[in-house]
Amino acid sequence: MLKDPRKYTATVNLRGQAVRMAWSFWEGTGGKTPWIFLHGMGSSRWAYADLLSRSPLDGRYYALDLPGFGDSGLPPFTQTLGDFREALRQFIDLLGERAPVLVGHSFGGMVAGDFAGACPDRVGGLILVSSAGYFPPHNAMSPSPWPWVNRIGLWVTGMDHWGNRMLEALGLDSQRIPPESRRRMRYGWRRAREMARMGKFYEVPEFVRNIVSSGVPAAAIHGDRDILFPLPEVLQAVGRAFPVLVEPGAGHLPYDYDMDEFVALLNQAARTVNPAP
Repeated sequence: MLKDPRKYTATVNLRGQAVRMAWSFWEGTGGKTPWIFLHGMGSSRWAYADLLSRSPLDGRYYALDLPGFGDSGLPPFTQTLGDFREALRQFIDLLGERAPVLVGHSFGGMVAGDFAGACPDRVGGLILVSSAGYFPPHNAMSPSPWPWVNRIGLWVTGMDHWGNRMLEALGLDSQRIPPESRRRMRYGWRRAREMARMGKFYEVPEFVRNIVSSGVPAAAIHGDRDILFPLPEVLQAVGRAFPVLVEPGAGHLPYDYDMDEFVALLNQAARTVNPAP
């Protein structure tokens, strides 16, 4: 387990089962806006450690491990998207934050967008980063029917040789990733226990339409070399529903590709979303 002086835990109730949720907190540079950052599939709250340490936005930052990922507990049942939605609802209630802005990467974007569509009164804004939800992912690995086999596969893929090849496919130069950041990536991948048993990737019918109907202000950030959710198809899916800000040269992990460019786009998206001061 990685050491995190900012780590906290809270307990939510899913289908009558107590599930521990792990999260980290950073105090930003002034402002009152609460931001909740949700990680992607095969990742954890550690994905945002480098970004949030730079205080990229005014306000307070919460980075959450979704149930079955990172340091959060694994429920005794295979989760649906509704379970993640309920976990997020309870987490926001436990924080006591009113209408936080949700920033979700990939699967975390799907969870955030689904939550905004279902619970618009609890969301102050929505920023989707290389988000899932628009359509099924391209070029994604297909899990086997046996979770224990998938767990072994996740462990092996976390090794440097295979992990570096995966990172390069996602648009990163593995030689430029600092050792500590690579260790955080490996940890998130190997702790993706729900990923090992989930089977078919989740789907959100009418993902964009539900966000628009919610009235929650939204924006997206997307790399133009994303192999999982190619930009041309994302632009077609979004249409004029909300702005899509493009990070040139970035693949599926735009915040790791060029941190300075991503922070600039994140602030632009934040102004578009217009969170409460």
